[in-house]
Amino acid sequence: MKNLLLIFIVSIFTVGCSSDGLIDDSKSEEPFTYKNGTLSTGKISSSGLNAPNGFEFSEIPAGSEGMLLAYHLNWNDAAQSTISDDFTISPNESWKIENLSIFIMNPDIMPSSINSVKTLVLEIYDGDPKLSNSKKVYGNMNDNVFKSISPTNIYRVTNLTTSDSMNEQAKLVYKVDSSIKDLNLPSGHYWFKMTFKFDYGDDWFWFAPRLPVTGNDVNAFNAYFRLESTGDIFTTDQGSSSPQNPVQPPSVKFETHFEITGIKTIN
Repeated sequence: MKNLLLIFIVSIFTVGCSSDGLIDDSKSEEPFTYKNGTLSTGKISSSGLNAPNGFEFSEIPAGSEGMLLAYHLNWNDAAQSTISDDFTISPNESWKIENLSIFIMNPDIMPSSINSVKTLVLEIYDGDPKLSNSKKVYGNMNDNVFKSISPTNIYRVTNLTTSDSMNEQAKLVYKVDSSIKDLNLPSGHYWFKMTFKFDYGDDWFWFAPRLPVTGNDVNAFNAYFRLESTGDIFTTDQGSSSPQNPVQPPSVKFETHFEITGIKTIN
């Protein structure tokens, strides 16, 4: 009888916990990776150039700027820029963000250049950072969240890159990972603002390659970089022509390439 009574009490307690929300089988947690687009355009360029074994291309038209300024020189107030872009968390999800990866490249890279990439600062807003009604929900422009930098298998090239100019024109893209703690976001539309800080003597010539048109939804492109000294904002890759490239490429709005990883809760 005592055993039956105990089972009955436990059953009532279990049902009560479920109804009070202490136990919610409708929620689940799982690792996630969010990618805002595709940087690679394939292993063969539009001119028929084959990528090296194990690598892929990220091709844009010749004459394109193709890059967003991503550097903040600690000794030069006139050379401080930030990059902003957005992401959306679905209505039925919440994210515990552990890493936001940014992709960058150095057009004049030297063997020691990657050692200069060691300080990444980041803020996250509930709206576009340039708007006065947007509120910061995480981070600041002082605390370093840099974790690591590593090469990808993607070269940035143009439609005019050939086997003869490959060594000079193709630029390897690098991935920078961050270490983010105590960031839990409910569903919503968010923006980040970030930059890399450099000390005097560092190789600061790093940029964020914009996403190519191929393989991406250009209607969703809305990233920009801002010169902090003047407040000027740049949203579009205007491109230019030259004697070597007389055809000016079409204007394309900027969009960075980034990834977010962590644990998401699905309601």
